[in-house]
Amino acid sequence: MNISFLTVVVLLALAPPSAKPQTSTSAPASQAVVLQETVDKVLAVAPVALPIDPIDMARFDGDVVVRVSIRSAQDLMLVNQLSDDMWSHHVGIGGDADFRMSQAGVDTLQRLGIPYRITIPDLQNRIDAEQTRLAQPMEGLAWFSDFKNLAAVNTRLDEMVAAFPNLVSIVNAGTSIQGRTIRGIRISRYPAGTVLPAFIFTGTLHAREWASTMTTMWIADQFVENNTIDPRIAAVLDSAEVFVFPVQNPDGYEYTWATGGNRLWRKNRRLISGTTYGVDLNRNWSVGWGGSGSSGTTSSETYRGTVAFSEPESVGMRDFVIAHPNLVGHIDFHSYSQLWLWPWSYTTTLSPDQTALAAVGNPMKTAIAAVNGKNYTAGPSGSTYGLTGGCIDDWTYGNQGIMSGTIEVRDTGTYGFVMPTSEIIPNAKENFAAAMTMMEKLLASSPITITLAPGSVVADNTASTVEIQTVPVVSTLITNGVRLKWSLNGGSTQSAVMASIGSNKYRASLPAISCASQLSWFVEAETKFIITHAPLNKPTSFNLTSTNPCFNPADLNFDGTVNSADLGLMLTSFGVCPVPTNCPADLDHNGEVNSADVGALLVEY
Repeated sequence: MNISFLTVVVLLALAPPSAKPQTSTSAPASQAVVLQETVDKVLAVAPVALPIDPIDMARFDGDVVVRVSIRSAQDLMLVNQLSDDMWSHHVGIGGDADFRMSQAGVDTLQRLGIPYRITIPDLQNRIDAEQTRLAQPMEGLAWFSDFKNLAAVNTRLDEMVAAFPNLVSIVNAGTSIQGRTIRGIRISRYPAGTVLPAFIFTGTLHAREWASTMTTMWIADQFVENNTIDPRIAAVLDSAEVFVFPVQNPDGYEYTWATGGNRLWRKNRRLISGTTYGVDLNRNWSVGWGGSGSSGTTSSETYRGTVAFSEPESVGMRDFVIAHPNLVGHIDFHSYSQLWLWPWSYTTTLSPDQTALAAVGNPMKTAIAAVNGKNYTAGPSGSTYGLTGGCIDDWTYGNQGIMSGTIEVRDTGTYGFVMPTSEIIPNAKENFAAAMTMMEKLLASSPITITLAPGSVVADNTASTVEIQTVPVVSTLITNGVRLKWSLNGGSTQSAVMASIGSNKYRASLPAISCASQLSWFVEAETKFIITHAPLNKPTSFNLTSTNPCFNPADLNFDGTVNSADLGLMLTSFGVCPVPTNCPADLDHNGEVNSADVGALLVEY
């Protein structure tokens, strides 16, 4: 099938039912279904990045975005009848929510006295302006000067690997429903498989949220380009590895860019039936699946799928996370609303780690505000903003024990999903500050101060005491969570639980060792989320304690070497020992210094 024919097929078959057609001419329903099935088969084998043609995109002429005050269940039911496109993170009774709807829908709100205000009166004009801009040549422009499609994102990831092959590598999290690879990168100074904490930043579960794509790409770019320049980044990379997955929904994202696509498409591109497509990938996770904030109606923007993990995209991401049990922190980026929300999302009950989550989350909010003065609402998702069942962050926290949450980036409704280019970098910078704060807080979650330790040289066959103090600032220590670990002469690692001696102080002993031996040792403190180390939280940092070299009788002048000086001393002592018990040169202890002793010394020479 050539590209021109595929373009015709897409024009006929892929326009979503909620989009307004350009003309009244269309293929019969049965023909559209057959054509769509053909397209899906082709894309599943060889995904095609289609050219952008703003004239052919699904159109929303006359539509506006309104912020409605939902006062009652009746209001909510009515608004859901007037709009099939919710823009807010959550819709609930007693709050405001954003919807795309026709002018006729707005007139109905007015007639019934439901409070509302129009936030975007010219939605299609904004999309048209964006598409016109994106169609212009971008050669020579900085990468973050405008939004980028899937091909450009993947090319950028490959460029990072090529430029920093010892730091960056491509990682994959399975494939999409149409066969596209879900690509990310690993950023680390250490070989894969090294035991150290890991962080993961994910974006674009919802296809139209282009700002989340650029935010995660900014995080990747900063860690790669500034890995030795920025001391904060360098410190994180000394201690941890970082994973970034900018586009978890590649089919949906491609569809928002493609000829015949829909700029406002949210879900993946599973064919449900007829012309109904898509599962909301952020309602498809098993923790809280099927709960409030998701829908069992296939045409709904929050359709959760037939079962949890029904979609290959969520399965691939799930399996990647499970395969990396060293993950300790996760942020899933979305747009929009300026929110920083941590579990739980599916219930208003606070998580058992609420104190720890807030101890990291509130400083993240502060870090965001410090960059550009933007205020992000922060708190547990369900009780702060409303219920959403089946979200990724509830699963990464609830199932995997990872400190996790969702950031809804700029803005609060002026731009919605169609963010101007002037917002890309300021938005990315403030959210990068949040990501850095999470990593730094977790890596220092239980700072360890060594208050008593052996010196670099200790006596032979004598045990040494180690005492430390640690005051957890993020999460409480687990039972037996403070441990002294050591390796003798580079052998296997041994461990002893440090006993509490009160006031957050702990004590344990290093074993007695013989002469000419060395202990490499460190202390670790484990909370629910992370293990911190002293002297440093990285895999190559140890304290060293050694014993003196074993005494060599042939070293007669005690200079640490058997050499000609020792031979000279022996020769001057030749003959019967005047005091047999105090004759150092008599190596064989036979009462005289003779040729046998010279031979023994020469063996040690």
